This record gives sequence, structure tokens and C-alpha cells, in this order.
Amino acid sequence: MNKDRGTIKWSAMMLPEHVKLLREWQEEDTIVTQPQLDEAQLEQININLQRAYTEHCPIQLKVWEQTGLYTVSGAIQKINIHEQYVKLINSERIQFHHIYEALLDE
Repeated sequence: MNKDRGTIKWSAMMLPEHVKLLREWQEEDTIVTQPQLDEAQLEQININLQRAYTEHCPIQLKVWEQTGLYTVSGAIQKINIHEQYVKLINSERIQFHHIYEALLDE
């Protein structure tokens, strides 16, 4: 049976520039591209945000960041149209352009 050490045996022969490029390449693989929304989807998000704010019902927001996609839930504390963000109770500000889905919890 051949006991291969994999990349360990090659790492001594790699230049520091190559190691740096390989690490950058691995980091690029973890970046998630932002979902592109059409007008109907944007309008539905807007309707759900307004309804959750006026009726004080909980909402579930699916949010995009470069490191990945995540979900946050709660009641809306504030909607700021001028600065374009939503603030949920006990949560951080979420920019409008980072929201890719808004679902009402009924």
C-alpha cells in the first residue's frame, strides 16, 4: 500500500507567491453572488414589508451578504426610506438591496 502524503510533500517546493494565490482562490470560492430580483419580486417584498410594519406582525427576511445567505425573523421596529434600511426589534439594520425575500409569519 502506498502511503501518500498528499499536498504535504509538495508544499516545501511551492513559492510563497503561489501559496498566497491559492489562499486567495479558496477565499473567492466562499463568496456568494447576490441574487438578481425582477420587478415583481421587489414589489412583493415591498408589500410584505409595509404590511408587516402596519399590522405589527412578524416577518421572516432572507438576506444576502458576501459571505453567504441567512434568515432573520422578527417584528419591524423601523423602516427608513431615505437611508433605505429596515430595523427589526432586537436585530441590526438590514439594507433594502440585501433583502432577497420577505415572508409574513401568520
